[in-house]
Amino acid sequence: MNSKLFRHFGTAVLASSTLLPVSTAGAYEAGDWVLRAGAAGVLVTGESDLIPAFAPDAKVEAHDAWSLGLTGTYMVTSNIGIGLLAAWPFKHDIEATHDISSEGTIATVKQLPPTLTLQYHFDTGSRFNPYVGVGVNYTYFFDEDTKGALSPYDLDVDDSWGLAGEVGLDYDLGNDWLISGQVWYINLETTADVKGVTSFDLDINPWVVMLGVGKKF
Repeated sequence: MNSKLFRHFGTAVLASSTLLPVSTAGAYEAGDWVLRAGAAGVLVTGESDLIPAFAPDAKVEAHDAWSLGLTGTYMVTSNIGIGLLAAWPFKHDIEATHDISSEGTIATVKQLPPTLTLQYHFDTGSRFNPYVGVGVNYTYFFDEDTKGALSPYDLDVDDSWGLAGEVGLDYDLGNDWLISGQVWYINLETTADVKGVTSFDLDINPWVVMLGVGKKF
C-alpha cells in the first residue's frame, strides 16, 4: 500500500515539475538585451617570425593579458542575436627570445578588440542558454612603449581585421540575472614596425575567455 502511495506521489511531482516556470526561465525573446561584465583574458597562441635584424635567431612573442570584459547581445528573434565584445584595454608584454636565452621584455602595447558576431541561441527549455556565433574582429593597438634593447627606438603596431568564432553559455539565476561564460577564437595577425631598424609579423591569434555576470533587459 505504501509503495503505491510513493509511486503516485513521485508521478505527481514529476508531472507538476513540467509546469514550473523554470522550464522557460532561460529563454530569450525578440527585443531582449543581455549585458554582461567579468574577467576576460587574451590567451596568445600565435607564433612569430625570426627577426635577423635584431639577432640571427631572435623571435618575439606577445604574452597573455587580462582585463575587464564587457559583452552585449541584442535578440533579433528568440534564437538569433547580435553580439558585441568590448573591454577595458588589454596590455601585452612583448618579449624577445633566442634559442638559448631571453632578452626579456622589449616592448609593451595596449589593445582594444571590439568583436561583432551573429549568434544562434539554442532553446533548451531550461535555465541553460548555450549559443554559438561567427563574426568579425577589429583590434586597435595603441600606447606602444619600447624597453631594454629597443628603448632607443619607436614602435608602431598596425591595427588588425580578422574573423572570429564564439561559443557561450548563460545560466539564468532568476529575476533576469545570469552567470555567463564565453570563449572566442580570433584571427589576429599584425605587423610591428621598429622605426629605422626593422619590421616583423606579430601573430597573436588568441583564445579570448570571459567569465562574469549579466542581466537581461
